[in-house]
Amino acid sequence: MDRVIVYAPGSASNLGPGFDCLGLALTGRGDTIAAVKTAESGVRIARVSDPRIPTDPLRNTAGIAAAAVLQHSGERFGLELTIEKGLPLSGGLGGSAASAVGGAVAAQALMRRRLSRDQLFAAALSAEAVVAGRHADNVAPSLLGGMVLIAGNEPLRITSLKVHHSFSFVLVTPDYGVETAKARALLPKQVSREDAIAQAAHLGALVLGFERGDAELIRDAMVDRIAEPARAQLFPGYAEARAAALATGAAGVAVSGAGPTALAVVAGGNAEPVAKAMVAAYAAAGFGAVSHRSRVDRAGARIVG
Repeated sequence: MDRVIVYAPGSASNLGPGFDCLGLALTGRGDTIAAVKTAESGVRIARVSDPRIPTDPLRNTAGIAAAAVLQHSGERFGLELTIEKGLPLSGGLGGSAASAVGGAVAAQALMRRRLSRDQLFAAALSAEAVVAGRHADNVAPSLLGGMVLIAGNEPLRITSLKVHHSFSFVLVTPDYGVETAKARALLPKQVSREDAIAQAAHLGALVLGFERGDAELIRDAMVDRIAEPARAQLFPGYAEARAAALATGAAGVAVSGAGPTALAVVAGGNAEPVAKAMVAAYAAAGFGAVSHRSRVDRAGARIVG
């Protein structure tokens, strides 16, 4: 092959208590990377659909990841990338991670030598680290699909988790952005013993709730005692949207990643009332918002052309 098109799904991370260690790939929104072999070495980015995202390959996660894969492979050719962003900038849906994963997978698809999963993951993670910090909770689900737990960082350990088929998801993104660096700067440097214990208990219960299809367990467990309270000032309208979703029947609600997108879990039934209630709550708070209904993307990054 001398050209390929790769789709990498967006993802929600943290999901309440799973800060920096829990991520979920979602259907319907993702980035699409077209890659073409070139005679000239190196990586060039021909176009990004969102003009706010740099085309400098040293500052673009797809370009950084693709270059890392080429370096690992020892191949002599170059790459030209075209990036269609299906994920919002500073929206909390793993946009930089999806581009990184798409760039890495596209580069490997055009090589004769196949990299291991860990090498491919390392290339994407190194790219994500440049723009959003070194955390794997968006890169891993976008690459592998499904829900994943980052069980260790040194060395890196990734574990796939089960999500019961009865669950669907509502994503609601208000019309403001949140920079990841700014959100991370607000995190507390220390937490109380009480909060640490509660957070650990919530994470364990949340994982069990998703596996068993237990909506009540998720409702009690999808509560963040650390990051969400510290970042509340960045998410105007979220508290009202969360309350509206729970009152309409959502099993649980949390900020996705650094936000501002809010993720609601719906057990069976129709997700539309939850989506409408959340959008209306943001509107009452003075913010426009868009909703998207989704399910688990179990395939992860894949070649689509």
